[in-house]
Amino acid sequence: MENQSDPSGQENLESSPTPGMETGKQASGPDHRPAVTRILRARSRLIVCLWTLPVYAVAVWVLLSNQHQIDTFMFIYMAMWAGFAVDMASRRCPACGEQFFVKAIFLNLLSRRCVHCKLDLDTALPADEGAVKF
Repeated sequence: MENQSDPSGQENLESSPTPGMETGKQASGPDHRPAVTRILRARSRLIVCLWTLPVYAVAVWVLLSNQHQIDTFMFIYMAMWAGFAVDMASRRCPACGEQFFVKAIFLNLLSRRCVHCKLDLDTALPADEGAVKF
């Protein structure tokens, strides 16, 4: 904290700004773009992994019908899913610093807002940055 005196002779206590954060910036300021992009990527990876579940089920069925072992295939898929889930659960909100998708112990896969401060991912990025670029 810094002690500053104003012209009236009284001292004001001001908290120093957090490193990398300027005072007066809104929660959706430009300094949140990299963090929001990482949050969106982590969420997309887990959703894509869940979309591959039917492919996994068909592959297991084919392997079992041909009397092959599925242990290695099963462990690889489970490890991939667990890695993506841990990555998504560990992402922190750039505004409040709490876990973005986890309130208590449950992972909220469908949320586009921080479960703590309600920072919206749609408003945190400009319209052209959230779009997929080909």
